[in-house]
Amino acid sequence: MSMTRLFLAAAMLAIAGAASAEVRITPQDSGVKVRLRGISAVSADVAWASGREGTVLRTVDGGTHWQVIKVPDAGGLDFRDVEGFDAMTAVVLSIGPGEASRVYRTEDGGGTWQLTLQNRDPRAFFDCMAFEGERGWMLGDPVESRFQVYATKNGGREWELLADGPKAEEGEAAFAASGTCLARTGDAVVIGSGGSASRLHVLRDGSAQWQSFDSSMGRRKAEAGVFSVAPVGSDAFVVGGDYKAEQAPGNAAGWNAGNKRGSVFRRIDPRGFRSGAACMGDKTFFCIAVGPAGVDAWNVASWNRVSDIGYDAIDLVGNIGWASGDAGRIARIEIADPPDRVSD
Repeated sequence: MSMTRLFLAAAMLAIAGAASAEVRITPQDSGVKVRLRGISAVSADVAWASGREGTVLRTVDGGTHWQVIKVPDAGGLDFRDVEGFDAMTAVVLSIGPGEASRVYRTEDGGGTWQLTLQNRDPRAFFDCMAFEGERGWMLGDPVESRFQVYATKNGGREWELLADGPKAEEGEAAFAASGTCLARTGDAVVIGSGGSASRLHVLRDGSAQWQSFDSSMGRRKAEAGVFSVAPVGSDAFVVGGDYKAEQAPGNAAGWNAGNKRGSVFRRIDPRGFRSGAACMGDKTFFCIAVGPAGVDAWNVASWNRVSDIGYDAIDLVGNIGWASGDAGRIARIEIADPPDRVSD
């Protein structure tokens, strides 16, 4: 039996456990009006968010209050990704050509910030980050036909540019739409791309060679492709679409890491373009996809409409999380009666 069929069979066994889950979205007051494309759920009480005008937000009481933090000398930056480690420690990433692409780290709750990485190459453009404990990876758009991938071993204090990122086709790039174009899942780092090619690029632990798979999601348009990669056990759940056609059916796919070749297969499309996704569970899993045109939940069998209010990014820790978006929009996410976690 193919790995795709094995993955589908396992998913069908999980329908009963996932179908009863209910998603509750509670809007909160962020205290800002800028677009927030970065969100990081640390615990049921602690979360970080980030966005335009050098803005970083933090809550330590479940979102009842959000502290507005300004990174010094960063008022013109757009922080598209934030990764929180705890209530005091976080790393934020800004996008833009040349020196506008930066990474900052705080260890005192945003009181002070250290600039730990700044791009000096006018051809480069940072996109997103992912962490597994102190280990982390940062993705940048292709330079000289290869994606730039930086790695850190100490929580973003220091970064090293890997010698060979995955090879890119001309016109292929990543989307800095929700801070989730890169993910750590199982024993691999997974990159989602779009544009002239819509692919998943995979680097397994112990290997120096990237593998590339067609995501079956691309339209070979500069504005379309994979926007978000969400870990599901050792596999991945992927969403995207065309950001210039928000109401058009989006795309969703699964990537199966079950063998050395992996496999990619098309799944049922959500109602529109979706820029971010987050999942809980493992073999019995439940995913939420967000986009400017609404929110949908994937219960293994099908998509269910959750809301027509748009968000750009989402992150979960267990059955609790947050979503963020335009005009300072932020909301607490709670999954009631979640599917039981099943380990490998």
